[in-house]
Amino acid sequence: MKRQVITIQEDMVIYAPHHGEVWMTAWEIAELFYVTGITVRNTIKRIFKQGVLKEFEAAKYITLNNGNKADVYSMEMVMAIAFQVDTFQAMLFRKWVLGKIEPKEAAAASSDKSDNTLIIMMNGTASYDI
Repeated sequence: MKRQVITIQEDMVIYAPHHGEVWMTAWEIAELFYVTGITVRNTIKRIFKQGVLKEFEAAKYITLNNGNKADVYSMEMVMAIAFQVDTFQAMLFRKWVLGKIEPKEAAAASSDKSDNTLIIMMNGTASYDI
């Protein structure tokens, strides 16, 4: 499986979508958001327990390039964790994600936002474009 890891360097999120899907280990997510691995694992458990994401969709057990086996988590899980931890890096990532939803050019061009409303539900079951 070809997987990609997201990094933050000098206040910029580094992501190259042509390198494969985002699947990151708990350790890689901890490094991304400058938190401990325990914080990431506890947040993942809470996300699964609350039903925000389903384990069969957001987690895989794979063999890494170095031969070790590890659980890896999807981009959706990385985003869910970013909204539950309070670090500068998580804030940068949240801004980056939200910027992908509504680019600055589109926001500036559309001063009347009543026509396009995006509702994001945090329980992970749906999002609607009204």
